[in-house]
Amino acid sequence: MTQAGRALTDSGTRRRIRHATILTVTVAVLPLGVLAVAVTSTSWWDGVVVALGLLAPVFLLLRWTPEGYPDGSILALVSSAASWGVNAALGGSPIAVFALSLAGAMILPRLPRHRVIAFIGLCAAAAAIGALAFITVPFTPATAAKYLLVPAAVTAFIYIVLALVERYTIILLSLERAKQAEAELAVAQERIRFAGDLHDIQGHTLHVIKLKTALARRLTHSSPDAANNELDEVQRLIAETITRTQDLVHAQRRLNIASELENAKNLLEATGITVTITTTNPIGDPENALLAQVLRETTTNILRHAHSTRATITIDTDRIEVINDGAETGPLPALGGLDTLRHRLQEAGGALDVARHAGRFRTTATAPATHPTPPLPRSERDR
Repeated sequence: MTQAGRALTDSGTRRRIRHATILTVTVAVLPLGVLAVAVTSTSWWDGVVVALGLLAPVFLLLRWTPEGYPDGSILALVSSAASWGVNAALGGSPIAVFALSLAGAMILPRLPRHRVIAFIGLCAAAAAIGALAFITVPFTPATAAKYLLVPAAVTAFIYIVLALVERYTIILLSLERAKQAEAELAVAQERIRFAGDLHDIQGHTLHVIKLKTALARRLTHSSPDAANNELDEVQRLIAETITRTQDLVHAQRRLNIASELENAKNLLEATGITVTITTTNPIGDPENALLAQVLRETTTNILRHAHSTRATITIDTDRIEVINDGAETGPLPALGGLDTLRHRLQEAGGALDVARHAGRFRTTATAPATHPTPPLPRSERDR
């Protein structure tokens, strides 16, 4: 996915989450505030003061986004605190603290640290501002509860509700991004699979073409007919590769034992290697992709790393064995693609074993019947 497409997706996701959050807060919190004002107000101007105080946090709510602070956050917080202070000093409804609670609950949970301290501070500030009521109202247990405890409790409730909504929003946004990343990963894996298949198709053939063109050059003067035969074979290989590449583009090519066996035989014989194929029993699963991949990988290794003159391929019900001469001496090299296939076979309940003795290299793989699996990525192919 391009950066522009990713940005567009992120923008659409944020917009949907923003609308859902605004709707949640509006439905869950604001009706409670209106009801509380209607119940606790002693005069019409109580409602007016509370309504005016709510203008700033409502404006803030409408500009809310999943990330960052909305513009005017500090101004909304200060004006809401001032509204609550005026209402308390006039002995108005304690629910006027609703504006301060709402504004603070939309801002403070996004602090990078000390959010618990900010929560306690907001509740304490709501109670402290409420104490202005005692300028005009006598201090009694009832008024203390009304202007100290109620504002702190209302603030705590609204803060907790909005903090949970905020957390839920962050989780939704993270899940959406994870979903998008998973989709992008699937696309990348498909591209790797395609590149790997293309590498298999053309890598084998190009290696043989290199050998045959070199042979044709040597035969040009001494044996023109033989040189022409080699060039004709090169033309045939090129045409076959073009066809197989077109099949790959149209998703028509599938891994199966028969096609890989025929491909291995043709490629090895094209380089002058004598190939003997022995079938003890018909393969149990003709589309056993793991065994097909082992055969393909082994063929590639023979062409690249060995100086073979003979190769024997033995097929059994759930087993394949490839033995070739011309193996290099010394310790076994890093297996690369075969090692990765060994792990895959073990996970599928099979096994892969390699051994070298007296100049011969043996690769043996067993695998239960499986559904076709994608080929190895290119980075895992080279032994």
